[in-house]
Amino acid sequence: MAELKRLKITLARKLHCPYMLALKTFPTEKFTQSNSWEALYGAILYHRKRPFYWHSDAWVNTSSGPVAWLERTPGLLEWVKSDACLVSPLEWPQSVLPAFRHRLIPSPHEFANVDMNRKYARSERAFRQHLTLLLYCMGVPISMTAKAYDTSEREIKRMMYMGIENIQEVPQYMLWATATDFRKAVFPAFVTRIPMRTRMKFLAALQSNPFLADHTFSAKLVQSAPYYSYLIYGSPKRMRLTKGCRIYRTGEKNGS
Repeated sequence: MAELKRLKITLARKLHCPYMLALKTFPTEKFTQSNSWEALYGAILYHRKRPFYWHSDAWVNTSSGPVAWLERTPGLLEWVKSDACLVSPLEWPQSVLPAFRHRLIPSPHEFANVDMNRKYARSERAFRQHLTLLLYCMGVPISMTAKAYDTSEREIKRMMYMGIENIQEVPQYMLWATATDFRKAVFPAFVTRIPMRTRMKFLAALQSNPFLADHTFSAKLVQSAPYYSYLIYGSPKRMRLTKGCRIYRTGEKNGS
């Protein structure tokens, strides 16, 4: 986790692409100053010499820094050239499944490709665990992560388990995980008492990307046991990755 040791976690969360930072936790012979997804993606394409099916590559601008960094970071170049690169696994390891509450289990692909609006974690430890989750969702084998971190695969899975537990403390995540179609859902009475302009902004965020929704109002929805039960079991559903919240970071093994 060399890169995280060089950065204050609050600064890292504000300025860094979490996918880039996740890969920067690998020990390296050459650091890169770049922190953007575009630079990372361009460097990956440079080394792979072939495009990904799930995203247009017309805008890619290759930067020499990330290219050299991948070249001189043990393990990453091997991953970049493999079929696992930026391909989310279809399932989570069995040992981490109990961490998900209420049987709300987004797939690794959904987890990797939703815009979380930087709502990852509330502490440095939780953020490190979140980055370990992202590595798995990006297709980095657990064995490779364990080798890079100089630990066991069991420990990596434990970190993933903790990362899942942590993010479920974020009410916006829990709302997103229910896959509710908030354009058609009913709302508890307190929502009608929110001033109209604020209420419209809140409802628009829920309909587009729950991670953009007001934290206090989102927490009230989640903390109401009857209403949250409705969201889990009775609300109208839609795909979790909608136009309003989807970003393009990985494909999926079955080609969806």
